[in-house]
Amino acid sequence: MLKPILKHSWLSAILTVGPSAALYISNAQADVGRPIQVAARPSSHCQAPQWSPDGRKLAIDVYNPKVEAREVWVMDLNSQFNVTREEQVLPLGQRASRLNGGKTPPVIEFSWTPDMEMLNPPYVFSSQGMNRKNFDIYADGSWITEANTGNDGQPVFSPDSNYLAYTSQQRESGDIMMIDYTADLDKPVRLTNTPSSTEYLPQWHPTKPKLLFIRSQKSRGQDIVIIDNPKKPQSSTRELTNWKADEIRPQWSPDGRYVAFYSNEKSGSDKVFDLWVIQSDGTQAKRLAKDVIVDDHKGPAWSGDASIIFYVKKDYKRSNPILWTRRDGSKSGLLTSETQINSDLNAHHKADGTTYLAYRSAGLKGSLKKTWQRIFVLKFQMSDLK
Repeated sequence: MLKPILKHSWLSAILTVGPSAALYISNAQADVGRPIQVAARPSSHCQAPQWSPDGRKLAIDVYNPKVEAREVWVMDLNSQFNVTREEQVLPLGQRASRLNGGKTPPVIEFSWTPDMEMLNPPYVFSSQGMNRKNFDIYADGSWITEANTGNDGQPVFSPDSNYLAYTSQQRESGDIMMIDYTADLDKPVRLTNTPSSTEYLPQWHPTKPKLLFIRSQKSRGQDIVIIDNPKKPQSSTRELTNWKADEIRPQWSPDGRYVAFYSNEKSGSDKVFDLWVIQSDGTQAKRLAKDVIVDDHKGPAWSGDASIIFYVKKDYKRSNPILWTRRDGSKSGLLTSETQINSDLNAHHKADGTTYLAYRSAGLKGSLKKTWQRIFVLKFQMSDLK
């Protein structure tokens, strides 16, 4: 498995997890279509696919290790997943390189706007602009956090687009900051204030203004924390997990009732993580799968009805296949083993029950050309998971 590629991320130190080997006996493979490759770049890694909310576009991160270039590209896909148009994401638009002395600025931590209408273009990201030493948030043709003294990244809008949460390193540790667009002033407010901890990776509840994030502490590892009311963060902050281990890459279920994540609570090793699910009130934590691949950018992917979780099994003999499991643990199975060295799952769900699963892979199984990561899409019906 490739190490997490976070060369330009100032949070790379706390986001890196290593691999270990394991075996797995699978259930029958689901009756799904063949994976379709939608993106590849020579001498670069394609990773971190993100479907737009309407499912018509796919954003990918492209990293070239030879020159340490970090880019984001947005692709329009037709119904056959052919790329009909692609455009590079850049602060200042296509003028970026010319205004930056001929050097293209790195773009990282891309995020779509929920309604695809609030901003033009409809996304936000972190980057370095002209003569900038730090990373700042950029959207709608301007820098949002240019007045801040430290690095700012991991921006994400609330489902109603009223709030923008992000991670900020204005002091030695990271904090969760928020801009309230319903207030009179667009000045950022600090949601966390724990100098001995680092808070990062904010994620909004799918339908409510609740915020989830990770709190990293040297004495206790990493925990999942929720702010139930961002306008009253001090009185509404609670720990979803407070285990003596690392709980990382949390993902809300589409209905907001559950959170899926990875943890080494049982293994006690920073190289062996399991798939867990917990109710959003902090009860009924359940381990669903042992020794899984930890995604480099997001976390486990959910089905549209929140009944199934998709993940990658750490099984080097089978090239890390993609599996599924019911949320209650009652049933599981193999989704596909046709591609190799898989990770970074991202799902989009259609109203008719069709799921588009985009993910990172080193190519079709058996291919000797597996140096560079590519993006594949798998299309299937939820009824295919038997």
